[in-house]
Amino acid sequence: MLTFFTKNLGWRIQFTLSLFVFITAIPIGLIWYKSSEQVLVKTIEKLYHHSSEVIKSQLDDFFTEAKTVYKHQSRLNINLAETINDREKLLAHIANILSHHHDIDYYYFANNKGALLSLGKYQKAQYIRIESDQPSVGPISSYKADFNGNGEHVLNQKAFFDPRARDWYQRALEKNQPVWSNIYPGAIEDILGISLSKVLKDTDGKVLGVWGLDLTLNSVTQKLHKSKLSPNSTVLLMNTRGEIIASTNDQHAPKDGQLLNVASGQTPLLQTIWPTVSPAEYYKNNSAYQFHYQGEQWVCFTSYYPLSDNRDILVLLITPISDFTSEFIEAKHFAIIITVLLIGIAIYYGSYGTKYILTPIIRLTHSAEAISQGKWEHQIHLERQDELGQLARSFNKMIDHLKSYIDQLNAHQDETARLNALLEKQNQKLEERVQARTRSLTEANQKLQQLAYYDPLTNVANRRYFWDEFERQLHQPTGPAESPLHRGWLFILDIDNFKQFNDQYGHVVGDDALKHFSLVCTTCLRDQDLIGRIGGEEFAIWSNVVHQSEAQAIADAILSALSSRSLFVTDSHEAIFISVSIGVTSCQYEDNNCYARADKELYKAKAAGKNQVCINTHKC
Repeated sequence: MLTFFTKNLGWRIQFTLSLFVFITAIPIGLIWYKSSEQVLVKTIEKLYHHSSEVIKSQLDDFFTEAKTVYKHQSRLNINLAETINDREKLLAHIANILSHHHDIDYYYFANNKGALLSLGKYQKAQYIRIESDQPSVGPISSYKADFNGNGEHVLNQKAFFDPRARDWYQRALEKNQPVWSNIYPGAIEDILGISLSKVLKDTDGKVLGVWGLDLTLNSVTQKLHKSKLSPNSTVLLMNTRGEIIASTNDQHAPKDGQLLNVASGQTPLLQTIWPTVSPAEYYKNNSAYQFHYQGEQWVCFTSYYPLSDNRDILVLLITPISDFTSEFIEAKHFAIIITVLLIGIAIYYGSYGTKYILTPIIRLTHSAEAISQGKWEHQIHLERQDELGQLARSFNKMIDHLKSYIDQLNAHQDETARLNALLEKQNQKLEERVQARTRSLTEANQKLQQLAYYDPLTNVANRRYFWDEFERQLHQPTGPAESPLHRGWLFILDIDNFKQFNDQYGHVVGDDALKHFSLVCTTCLRDQDLIGRIGGEEFAIWSNVVHQSEAQAIADAILSALSSRSLFVTDSHEAIFISVSIGVTSCQYEDNNCYARADKELYKAKAAGKNQVCINTHKC
């Protein structure tokens, strides 16, 4: 349907006339509606911007004073390691810090045994002391206390409390600087707050405990109430997960010690706007957002407060526009009615003008449609001297040229088809020749690789390829073993009495013996192990196994397999067994003496009677 409107000249002319009348009415609409509404929204946005800056300034005061506490602590020039071991000194220190920082709600210390001593603001003339009942983890009680922390009137008790399991304690252990925790309930009461904690260590780096201070959400909420702009407005602090940290609306208060989340469905107003205002690229613009909720227009202003790296607090101010002016709403509706009336007049006169202008155009359209169906004899007859008449005459000339051109195209069509068929046949032959050539090159490359890397008699790695691969393995940056220096094990194997064997049976049988030996060894190795022929009857094996027992197992498997699998000599119908002496050494990162050590172990095995293995671990 949209295509019909965009291609229909009559509709476009009518739309143009209507738009002309509508544009004429724009000044009235701007006076009655747009200008006033924009001024109102801009005014609200400026008020909200100022209010959000006030809120962020208050948050700055909160968080700046929190960080100042630890600076104050360092300026007191006291021995903290000695203070924390004396309850009276520790309580006096906490009371002193708390009395100098009025925005801090709780200040406390938890030692490395799980005992807690905390002092917080309870009423205007009193503090509350929360203290473990023993010097280690266990029961905990809260007391009414004076400004020095003294007092024994019990307010509440808890059977067991371990501060070391809390988020603020664990986060503090990760850094030597003060670190903010997530929001969590208090030690005894379920009052939610956020902690700035800092680890305390002795001179040897041992953890003595963790200092902490709390900002409760109740205090933050009291500050937010001072930033409300109207009776029905709401001021909120939220995190990026959709949890309401603090709000001037009592319905947003935490429940059962848990922050209320937008996703819970208990905040339908916030749930309506959350998908729009939650993306970082939106709320970091500090902009106003208008929306409708339950038939009423609202304005939401968003900004953010960076708590720490990758942790932002969203500041939301929401209010119905009707709180600011109800008279403007009536004026807006009146402006809409006037605009709609003017558009109706434009549509009426546009339809009349369109009918007058489009009558010859419709005839021209019908004629063009008939010609598009191949009815070349259908000429356009329009006796007019204006632009439409000129268009009709030009169109008739174009039809004559088009018919002649199409006839020429039909004449060349068969020739084009014949040439395409011939070209396709030639391409097919060329492709077959390319494929045959590719196969020949692949086979040649495989043969060259076999000759370059493998011994033609035994079909194991030749001397050059084995030592090149051995050097590569030995100089890799990292290794898979117990020590980052360990790379694996080098085996040097020499067939026992091979010269006498050749003299007795001949070189042909000797070659068969080498093949037999290579095959038996290969069956005893893993896929990732490498065996190579490095001399006449001398072979080498590289394995990246870790432990000596694994290397011993490989050597034992080779000796056992050779003793159980004989070589059959066809000429003499004799089954003979081959034995081997093996020297093994552990290879380290960039070790240049591996072969010498393994060869030395080989000669030890030869000297000890042959058909055995000697291992040198060479541990660094």
